[in-house]
Amino acid sequence: MRKPSNAIVLIAAGLYLALGSVAGFASVNAALLIFLGVVRYRTDRSRVSVIVIAISTLVLVVSQFALFAILVLISLGIYYFRARPPAFGTHVGKHRLFLNMRLDEQSWVLQSMSFWHAIGEIRMDMSQAVPEDKETTIVLQGLVGDLELIVPDDYGIEVDASVLIGQVSFKQIKEGGLFHRLSWKSPNYDQCETRLKLQLFYLVGDIKIKTV
Repeated sequence: MRKPSNAIVLIAAGLYLALGSVAGFASVNAALLIFLGVVRYRTDRSRVSVIVIAISTLVLVVSQFALFAILVLISLGIYYFRARPPAFGTHVGKHRLFLNMRLDEQSWVLQSMSFWHAIGEIRMDMSQAVPEDKETTIVLQGLVGDLELIVPDDYGIEVDASVLIGQVSFKQIKEGGLFHRLSWKSPNYDQCETRLKLQLFYLVGDIKIKTV
């Protein structure tokens, strides 16, 4: 029983040393603290977690400014490619450095939207929403994100979610670590009266999608 644990520790230590020698240990430590801060914030919602995430992000930006600029440009490029307004209905598009969005009150209007942010927390309870159109597309993208999306089970759902560092959970699927992508579509998507497309992409993120 000990051998697998020892192997994981050795592999993790090797990756840490390899990444540290390439990118610098300050950058690697900052990235780890951002990930741990996001995970901790999911459980306690404490200001300490927010402070850790903010300081670690600042350290990462300062130590790897060129890399940070490249990642921002790539992320924005992907965002603009994905966030094209639909052919019909209304569309809301915004850019924010910091985003804290909660849409969980009764009878809010569900419409196509696209948001890009550097750091943000988003909670949407679509079981409380009134859809504006039969098909809604939601694009959420950024560098660091904490997402909790609640979707009615009778919706036709199409999910394309990616995180470089973090975890994605949907129904019985839950994966965490590095380079994770979830692609899923309801078998009866085209026949559903209400359809929802979710396009989610984060460098560091915790994405949780629930159906009720």
